[in-house]
Amino acid sequence: MNKHLTIRSENGSANCIVSASNLNDHVFEVTRDYVNISGFTVENATKRAGIYFHTVEHCNISYNNVTNNDGGIRLYYSSNNTLINNIASNNYHDGIYLKSSSNNTLINNTASNNYYDDICSSICGIYLYDSSNNNHLYRNNFINNTNHNAYDYDTITNQWNTSTVGNYYSDYTGSDNKSDGIGDTLHQIPGGSSIDYFPLMHPWGKSPLKGDLDDDSQITSKDAAIVLQIAVGNCPCNPQILAIADVSGDGRVSSLDALMILQMAT
Repeated sequence: MNKHLTIRSENGSANCIVSASNLNDHVFEVTRDYVNISGFTVENATKRAGIYFHTVEHCNISYNNVTNNDGGIRLYYSSNNTLINNIASNNYHDGIYLKSSSNNTLINNTASNNYYDDICSSICGIYLYDSSNNNHLYRNNFINNTNHNAYDYDTITNQWNTSTVGNYYSDYTGSDNKSDGIGDTLHQIPGGSSIDYFPLMHPWGKSPLKGDLDDDSQITSKDAAIVLQIAVGNCPCNPQILAIADVSGDGRVSSLDALMILQMAT
């Protein structure tokens, strides 16, 4: 019989901080299956990882803020685990690192601003390395990390999207002519041949700016012109576009929305 262990804070990561007592130790080190860690700020393991899993399966890491460690979340030789709604930021090396770890699912995580003062090619928001295969990643945000936001070491078996949505990369330069929040061109993941076919134009969980139809983070007369084209039927309008274009809040796109956008324009 498999025994389950859950380590969970009562008041969320902002109110429950677990700091390394020894800089040479991981804050959380897990070497058994069926362990859940949820709801902590995990910090100051400046020579090790905040959360470290080794040779485990069926574990869950969720709703943690992992910061100011040598590495944020590291999985070594670990498979069939789930990482969901974690933040791995301002760590000295990778935010999330998988080595020889397969069949894991990563959803709604943010890896941002992971860095090191010296140049190190392995510093990434997320790094999949050494036969880390058949992992599934979607609705994650990879933002402003040194060298690479995401790196997949020479494999094509990892899935970086579902059938409709992928991940957000702050270095993605594609356009969104359909204004549906999904980039028009695929995103090649550095390191091998992996591809995100549905890269996000905005960080997952962040609402687009109301009235910003051309997705340039500002309201201009160009947005009003796009709304007029939608209003007369020359441009498509799906639910995502409607949510951005319906500035008046009457449930449709009309010349009134264009007028209101012109009044808001910078």
